Amino acid sequence: MLGGYYSQEKKSFWLIQTLMATSVLLGLVWLLGIIAGLNHLNDADYLTQFGFSVLIDFFSQPLSVWLAVLSISGLLGAATLFLSYQVGVKSIIRYQVYLLHQIFKTINQSESVDWLNMVKDDPRKKTHRIIKTSVQMTGLVIRRLVRMLIPLVTFIFAFVALVKLDGPLLLNLIPLALLYIFFLYFINRYAARNQVRLTGVAEVANRQIGGIADDLLSQQKQFGKAVINEVDQSEYRLFSELRYKRRLAEIHVVWANSLFLILGSAVIILSYGSYVNSSSIDWMHLIMFLIALRYAASGLQEMASSTVAFSRFLPETELVYGLLQARPRNIETLNLKGLVFYYTSNSGIEVLLPHLLKLEYGANKCIQLDEIVTRESLSQDVAADSVWIYSSKPIKFFQAVKQHKKLLSYIFVSTNGKTKQYDSFHEFKSEFNPQQHVKIKQSDDSSYDDEMF
Repeated sequence: MLGGYYSQEKKSFWLIQTLMATSVLLGLVWLLGIIAGLNHLNDADYLTQFGFSVLIDFFSQPLSVWLAVLSISGLLGAATLFLSYQVGVKSIIRYQVYLLHQIFKTINQSESVDWLNMVKDDPRKKTHRIIKTSVQMTGLVIRRLVRMLIPLVTFIFAFVALVKLDGPLLLNLIPLALLYIFFLYFINRYAARNQVRLTGVAEVANRQIGGIADDLLSQQKQFGKAVINEVDQSEYRLFSELRYKRRLAEIHVVWANSLFLILGSAVIILSYGSYVNSSSIDWMHLIMFLIALRYAASGLQEMASSTVAFSRFLPETELVYGLLQARPRNIETLNLKGLVFYYTSNSGIEVLLPHLLKLEYGANKCIQLDEIVTRESLSQDVAADSVWIYSSKPIKFFQAVKQHKKLLSYIFVSTNGKTKQYDSFHEFKSEFNPQQHVKIKQSDDSSYDDEMF
């Protein structure tokens, strides 16, 4: 995933890292400079212990001068951080467009249809979902992963600084750190499960609410208690709850990080005061330790947020790369002989049905119902080999099955992504209602596939 982005956006990747690193360094210069300047104002000999004459000369300038320089440093740090977001967004959009081009190229290849393995249960709907939703979710995940490098480096440097400043004092944070990691594990697990549930519920809620809206627009229903009850009994409330929970996963990371920083600072201050003589406490040493802890916690929060985003949208990214990197699937086909009729309620996939039937059932000869010339020619084809007749027109399909019932061997009916096999015309006739399937077909062909993500 990240490798594909890097190969396309190498320059932007390193520009983002450079801007983020510059922002961190300028922010650190501002913070440490303010602390050093205030100490210099309090004690003119304070800076001599570092042995840098440049520092002494700089802070010997009037207060307004060095404060203005440090403020400019802080503002430049904020500006470079903002610029890194701008560059990152433009880069990700370019990569999303690239993914879209690759998907369109893949689904248009007539000689290779292995990508259908990823969407075979409902090709049109799943392909639309990948194009409209999964590509954007993949972009969001990559954007977070790209911004993970500098926080990781920041965390490592801050951790080394903590060890150098006071290793024994850092050991007091181990129980709290273990609790923090344990909590992050459950946040990631919760985020992944919530996203899987949301994906399933969104489709149902979309269809239910869309159906109610269409009925009201066509005046088939009047708004009243019945419509209110229908909305209340739909999956819309659960969908809304799951969607907010998805957003809460990242908020939980910020909340956990804030707790860790607050409790960790309290533990450090209490521990520091317990083994150092209160009359000779080096408060500057303690302040530097807390600053390093703050940078470490900040880097940890960024990395945790990235892993949560990855967990949330992993199912969507798997769809994108699964389609683009599809491999041939070894399947045991049914090798059905004779005449087989196949009905689908989704007219949008008729052009793909020959490929799907070959992938799933090993069907070599597929004929669209409208292309049947005569009963005699069909009888000759059946005698030679197995023949699959497919259609998305329920009334015409039923009539054709009835007409050729003496020749047929099997009947398959696919509605709402589920397929049922019939071994006899009598069994098929007792369950298949053409008029009912006209309504199902209209529902399947509707525009409800714009999922409410």
